Amino acid sequence: MGRGRPRGFDRDTALDRAMRLFWAKGYQDTSIADLTEQLQIGSPSLYGAFGSKADLFREAADRYQAGDGGWPGVELAAATTARDGIERLLRANVEVFTRRGGPRGCLLTRAMLTCPPEDAEVRAYLDRSRRDRLAALRSRLGMATEAGEPLPSNDVDTLAQHYDALIQGLAVRALEGASRAALQRTVDLTMAAWDALAAASDTGTADRR
Repeated sequence: MGRGRPRGFDRDTALDRAMRLFWAKGYQDTSIADLTEQLQIGSPSLYGAFGSKADLFREAADRYQAGDGGWPGVELAAATTARDGIERLLRANVEVFTRRGGPRGCLLTRAMLTCPPEDAEVRAYLDRSRRDRLAALRSRLGMATEAGEPLPSNDVDTLAQHYDALIQGLAVRALEGASRAALQRTVDLTMAAWDALAAASDTGTADRR
């Protein structure tokens, strides 16, 4: 048993509670008092088990990305086409952001909105997570280009940034109270735009042959 850790302390349960609290309130607005109340431990036990608030956040965010937060990325990777992957990615995110009984929005997006610039450790974590998301999008779209799939644009980097920005927008709209149905209609329009732009791009390519 670690220093300051109470008898019967369950680390996994504590991490789950911390994850939901950071998800619901954001990083900056979650205080040590909030954490000790939610985790039902004293501050010496919290520091003894997890180190700093920043350390606890990173561990809770890892847990989020290994579970609900990582599910949309799994959907992207599992799809047979880039179009299907982007649609599955967007719809899965909408489900995560609006799940009944859970915090709304995205834990990482909420943290980015509230994390002060001077908190370099957490900022670095969030920046790394953003780079990883963009890399996954670029990789999937790049595979589509190599396979000859029609895309809305041949600029894979800009496409990746566009769809990542859309996901962040969906997360913010969920925080504002938008319904799942409303956010899914946004995805409907997004995929209709994909089809129109991809068809135009494919026609242009055929005309140049």
